[in-house]
Amino acid sequence: MSLFNLQALGLNMSYDNISQPWQASKTSVTKRIPKQANATWRYIHHPTSWSLEYVQDGKKKDKKPIWLPKFSRLVLKPGVNGVSGTQDNPDTRLARLQVTDNGCTIIDPERYDYLRVYPAIGGELTLSKWTKIENLGGRIFMSGDDAGFAEFRRELVADGAIKPPHEQILAGLMMKQQEIITMHSSKPHIPQAMKDQTAAEKKLADMQKATEAVKKDGIKYYES
Repeated sequence: MSLFNLQALGLNMSYDNISQPWQASKTSVTKRIPKQANATWRYIHHPTSWSLEYVQDGKKKDKKPIWLPKFSRLVLKPGVNGVSGTQDNPDTRLARLQVTDNGCTIIDPERYDYLRVYPAIGGELTLSKWTKIENLGGRIFMSGDDAGFAEFRRELVADGAIKPPHEQILAGLMMKQQEIITMHSSKPHIPQAMKDQTAAEKKLADMQKATEAVKKDGIKYYES
């Protein structure tokens, strides 16, 4: 059945109109998506967690390589990660203290808008704002906006919420990339290994370029 026919039958549905930004107070809803609820969560970042990405470089046509923070999730569910209390009223003080004592930064959704809350089966479903959820012919599909998510991560560094990566951390990441190149180069008789080596060498060159830019410009490199 074509997408047009699904739309005509009302079986192709986006749930964007029932999602809400995260907020401390709850609002009543009548419509729910056919997906199980989850526990709410927060993005957290450890100073050693970075990945090489590519973002738009001002008005230039080509994108620039840049080190962006990688996130873990702090799940705020009673009985997990030091969270106590109840599902409706969790006490997250100990969990937050443990995370910050470990050197992590908790990204506050009230200051940085990145969560969307959907009424779901058994409660609420919390997703990032870059996750699109749709019902296509009775099946639930999710997709992500990678470019938008990368831009958000860049803005966090530009805004000072996360410090630019330390030189020693980046040196370690580039060393691991060199090990990948060495692994591929040990298999010259395998065509795919040679292709993978070329791609890995290109990535290492971009890592070095991004690292030099951070050394030279610091936080300014993250400003649009």
